[in-house]
Amino acid sequence: MGFRLIERKIGWHKDFDSSHFLALPYESKCLRIHGHTYNVDVEIWGEVNENGMIFDFNHLSELIKLLDHRILVSREWVVTETDQVVVIEKNGKRLELPKDEAVILDKRNVTAECIAEWFAERIAEKAGDNVRKIKVKIWEDPRSYAEVTLER
Repeated sequence: MGFRLIERKIGWHKDFDSSHFLALPYESKCLRIHGHTYNVDVEIWGEVNENGMIFDFNHLSELIKLLDHRILVSREWVVTETDQVVVIEKNGKRLELPKDEAVILDKRNVTAECIAEWFAERIAEKAGDNVRKIKVKIWEDPRSYAEVTLER
């Protein structure tokens, strides 16, 4: 009995170190600046393109390089941004950082949920018409993760 191809999927796993703090309407230790060694799991479903791949793993590595060893902040917290410096105000903090040390996410917060969504959206921007589904899981620690799925 022969086999038939049902679906194609690629998977990818990598870690990165970043710091952040959360904006919350209640008292929490997460209001303070802290860091994580995040782990990201990516799965992408689709057909192989003219290059024989569903998606180029190098695009995923480039996303990690953007996030690694930087502070993640929300676009909503930025009060000043120049080519050199970004100023963030939130939770009674005023941070002035070199622009290349901060990653500004177009999200209302920098929770694992928001980071996973941001990551999936960046993958979707690079995805060809052959990609039909993207799943990203961001682990903050060995016990806690957030997962998002995008589908055409």
